[in-house]
Amino acid sequence: PPEWNNPNVENDYFYESLEECCKGVFGTPECPYIDVCNPTANPTSSPMLSPSESPVVTIITPVPSPAPTICEERMKWHPDEKFSVCINDFDYPPEWNNPNVENNYFYESLEECCKGVFGTPECPYIDVCNPTANPTSSPMLSPSESPVVTIITPVPSP
Repeated sequence: PPEWNNPNVENDYFYESLEECCKGVFGTPECPYIDVCNPTANPTSSPMLSPSESPVVTIITPVPSPAPTICEERMKWHPDEKFSVCINDFDYPPEWNNPNVENNYFYESLEECCKGVFGTPECPYIDVCNPTANPTSSPMLSPSESPVVTIITPVPSP
């Protein structure tokens, strides 16, 4: 559809390779597909008596993903509603899920979030997938009133 050619959403529908498409849509490196550029990618060993009525669809059974999916794979980094920290939880305004604006709020890594929100590779953050990333050396007498925010330097992406 013509709506897919919009720069704000085309990355959601177009992929550089079959494997990227399968991962983006199905979450696995293999999936059912139709290759319109190479309709005889899997030809028969001998000629057919008559051509098929429609394209032949090759179905590759994907490997099942482990359940449940680990936290880091499910959570995207985003600013909190006050834009004071980067966080990877599900607590954000529902309008951020709009395909026209979600790229303004969601990031694949903490470093990307820090750069996108604060303009630096490190920033205050809350990691809900690893809440005890920097535990104290001895037990606390009582819990803190609010989440503890730690500033670290993320490991740069390769």
